Amino acid sequence: MDLLIVKDRRIDYDGSAIRSHWAYRNFGILGNSLVVFRGACDVKVEEMIDIEDLRASKEIRSDDMVHYIVEVFDLVNALFASTLQKLFIARLCEVLSEYGVKTERKGDDIYVEGRKLSISIATVSPVSVKIHIGMNVEAKGIPEGVDAIGLKEIGIDDIGEFMERTGRALVGEFEKVKKDSLKVRWAQ
Repeated sequence: MDLLIVKDRRIDYDGSAIRSHWAYRNFGILGNSLVVFRGACDVKVEEMIDIEDLRASKEIRSDDMVHYIVEVFDLVNALFASTLQKLFIARLCEVLSEYGVKTERKGDDIYVEGRKLSISIATVSPVSVKIHIGMNVEAKGIPEGVDAIGLKEIGIDDIGEFMERTGRALVGEFEKVKKDSLKVRWAQ
């Protein structure tokens, strides 16, 4: 899995990065990839993937987030997409614990002190699995009624280093899973 951490500019997430081949179209990365970047989040209704959110007319926005866009071509399956998403969320919780932050995972969301730190969605295209994870840098510009928290509020100020550390952790987890899947034989 190729890792790209975009630090030279901000990229706002509007939901369109969940389309297949986004990393290839925008950065020339062909194949399995993780692109990490920082920017605002404002998902338009036409880009919403979660039908429950769409039916409830939920707003998905934040002024400043770290975004993770994952694309995997090995197995195109919604169950695999959801499983990989939750594995990555659990791995992010582990990295946060290395910072001394106590987290709680509720499905595909990360909470700190009962407040929501992340958003996430997993889906499939005809050719790939796509996952978006967003973590608030600061809890600003959040929809009304969402009790949110940001990385800076929990003591993580070096966002660039956090992006590097978490990006490497997620790619390392994926590569380990892939390697482990290749070293076993069929049961008889």
